[in-house]
Amino acid sequence: MYVTLVHELEPTTDQSPEEGQLSLEMTVECGPLHPQEQQGRTISLDVSSDCYLLFEDKKFVVKAFRLFHRVPSFGFCIQEHDRAGRLKTEILKELGLKPGPLYGRLKAGEPVTLESGRVVLPGEVLEEAIPGRKVCILGDCSSVLGEGPLRLCNGADVLVHEATLGDEHREKAVDHGHSTPKMAAAVARACCAQRLVLYHFSQRYKPCSLQKEGEEDDVSELKRQADDALQDSGVEVTLAEDFLTLPIPLRRPR
Repeated sequence: MYVTLVHELEPTTDQSPEEGQLSLEMTVECGPLHPQEQQGRTISLDVSSDCYLLFEDKKFVVKAFRLFHRVPSFGFCIQEHDRAGRLKTEILKELGLKPGPLYGRLKAGEPVTLESGRVVLPGEVLEEAIPGRKVCILGDCSSVLGEGPLRLCNGADVLVHEATLGDEHREKAVDHGHSTPKMAAAVARACCAQRLVLYHFSQRYKPCSLQKEGEEDDVSELKRQADDALQDSGVEVTLAEDFLTLPIPLRRPR
């Protein structure tokens, strides 16, 4: 039997117009928990970092940040912790260490004491650490709130950002709490992202595979607008589609 927990992010009043804000009465617990549900928790904004800590283990840390929309909306950053560098096996062999459990301890950052009494420190036998990868996914929004999200998403391998309408419809997009390709590109540039993935397109934009001859408003125009806004930035633009898979290669040591 699986157990579920529902945690809630506590929004701030500046995340949406007044009419879109949630009242306490709308969010209080109502009724008993489901038999397979355990009591969740309310996660408040950490003012010092301007984000919400959702989860962390030895491999990843997941944080959320505030977005502006017609109702409270959030973005999420999945950050992989740095990986230990490769072992310098030549040095280990010179020290008389054979492959085995001691290699694993050094790789995990633990010092090892040899029979001679010599203490081998991980820094002596490990190459440079491999930086962790970072993926940032933004929900519906017309802007991010504060500098915290930009710092959190800095250097993202992949930044997923909505582009509901083309740049020529910017005013309409913003009025409805949404973004255009140029707006998404500005966030990607500010974050120094490596790849910008656009999604959440209006139904007026047909996928290229469904485009008929002579029809306008195909989704490739949104990519062109983002590409134009990101000239000379090195940011690659990708259009999201159902079942799209993107490989995210390991980074090189610093």
